[in-house]
Amino acid sequence: MPADWLHPALRFAQYAALLGLFGATAFHALRLRPLVGDTGTMRLRPIAIAAVAAPVISLAAMLVGIAAMMGQPLHDLDLATIQSLVLATQPGWAFLVRSALLVLALAALLLIKPMAPRQIAAASCYALALSTLAWTGHAAATEGVLGLVHRLNDALHLWAAGLWIGAICWFTTLVFAAHRNPDRGQSERLLVAMEGFAPLGMTLVGIVAMTGILNAHFIFGLENGVAVLNTPYGLLLAGKMLLVASMLMCAARNAGIVRPNGGIRRVGAVRSDGTLTALRTSLAAELLLAILVLMLVALTGLASPME
Repeated sequence: MPADWLHPALRFAQYAALLGLFGATAFHALRLRPLVGDTGTMRLRPIAIAAVAAPVISLAAMLVGIAAMMGQPLHDLDLATIQSLVLATQPGWAFLVRSALLVLALAALLLIKPMAPRQIAAASCYALALSTLAWTGHAAATEGVLGLVHRLNDALHLWAAGLWIGAICWFTTLVFAAHRNPDRGQSERLLVAMEGFAPLGMTLVGIVAMTGILNAHFIFGLENGVAVLNTPYGLLLAGKMLLVASMLMCAARNAGIVRPNGGIRRVGAVRSDGTLTALRTSLAAELLLAILVLMLVALTGLASPME
């Protein structure tokens, strides 16, 4: 049987890669960064590395998941067993579709030259690949029409979370870059852009919250919430909710830092002095909390609310 840590570690890597890739490419494609007309200032190398790694991580997670399901060491798996489980199960077909989409996204990033079409094509593939995760785990256990609604709700939850995480990653990267190479004009544009993102950010947070509540109801029923809290699953879920609440506190702090400097929403009316250091700390904390949330997501997906 695979090491106990390997399966959740690969699940975490898969969620982090797909959420990060979708969020980062969608953020870029939707042009939620009026501060940069020159895409050369963007840090695209991590996206390229993650795009290459994502199909490998997906394959490894699938193989380790099969080994865990069969209760045997990974090296004892035979091709016939792998083929039967991949081709005859819903998670297996989700894996095949996800793998194809990840390869298509990588091809788009490598082969399409114009930046806008490249990012739109990649973001579309990553959005669909991310939604395949809703066809595994707890969502896959719900059957019939209710099961379809559960999966679609879970996909919407993942898309909103991906955009939120993508925004955190980009703004963290840009704030650190602006702090290292001070340029008043660019810093002002960054602060205006962050304030401009706030309405969409609040919308994404609302979607994450509502779809998260619906997911919980689909999985164990909200009326059973107190009983579920006495299980390992419930404790993990409660920890996840506390971390998300902490992320919201960081987001509110970011808004509090930016808003006094961008109230008029135009470059030249913004005072950026002293704000980049505060933003750097707050955004880094929010990104760290997001990573911890994904770790708990990886563990929660392997736990049962009934045990």
